[in-house]
Amino acid sequence: MTTLLVPLSARGVGEVGFAESLPETVTAIFWGLTHLGNPYLLLTCVAVAYLFGDRIGISRRGAAFALALGLGAIGLTLGLKAFFGLPRPPISYREGLGFPSGHALGSTTFWGGVAVLAHRGRWRWRLGVAGVVVAIVALSRVVIGVHYLVDVVAGVAVGVAFLAAAFGLGPGFSPTGQTGPLSEPTHRHVTALFGVALLFGLAGLLVAPGESELLLGIGTSAGGLLAWQRFGRAAAAATVDVSGRTLAIGGGGLAVLLGAMSGTAELADSALLILAAGAIGAICLLGLPLVVGGRSGSGR
Repeated sequence: MTTLLVPLSARGVGEVGFAESLPETVTAIFWGLTHLGNPYLLLTCVAVAYLFGDRIGISRRGAAFALALGLGAIGLTLGLKAFFGLPRPPISYREGLGFPSGHALGSTTFWGGVAVLAHRGRWRWRLGVAGVVVAIVALSRVVIGVHYLVDVVAGVAVGVAFLAAAFGLGPGFSPTGQTGPLSEPTHRHVTALFGVALLFGLAGLLVAPGESELLLGIGTSAGGLLAWQRFGRAAAAATVDVSGRTLAIGGGGLAVLLGAMSGTAELADSALLILAAGAIGAICLLGLPLVVGGRSGSGR
């Protein structure tokens, strides 16, 4: 790990004292709001959106793209944290590194990506809501004392840059009216982004070897790349009805997959086991619409 010796005084601008001066009620509110950037919550939202596809406002291909965005954000966050090696504020309840903020980077990537990919509501309204949510998450990280202001600003900036680069891999922004997606990824676009996420993860591993979340992200990216290339078109075209059977099999399957993946990352000591859990979990997740639904049409 490379550690850059940056004095803490050069990083803080008085936000620690501000956070300590706030009433407990205000802090408690932001404790709740900060979960809008929780990576496991965002992963769950992506998984549900992928299973049900267009029914909840985003295509299944778009949801797969959002999953790849999230995996890329994991590699970026953990790699950059290890590279800079800067600690959290002294009042932080969490240990570890603080620059850039993972919640800020991840929420920018997820909420911004969904705003671009969704096809319901006016796109300007979607972008506005995404911006507000990202600002709330970023502010919450400072208020609860786990990040300096520069950490969250850097996280948002990296997230925006990553979004711009990710969407630049495929079709450009093409608003055809007030509603609809600003960009609709193709099959190859999704495949390419899974590949980018895998590269980010492997690069992060060079400076943060043994990091369990990074290993899980690498395994998930590799499994996602293989699965999407193999049967992504069929999965994107599958029809999944909202029924008791779908909720039982699909919902239960998602709960088991996500629980097994996160549990393995938290509890396992074997890097190979964590990698395998991510890869198998991604393959099962991307194939789930084929298990609970039927096939229809063809993907691009």
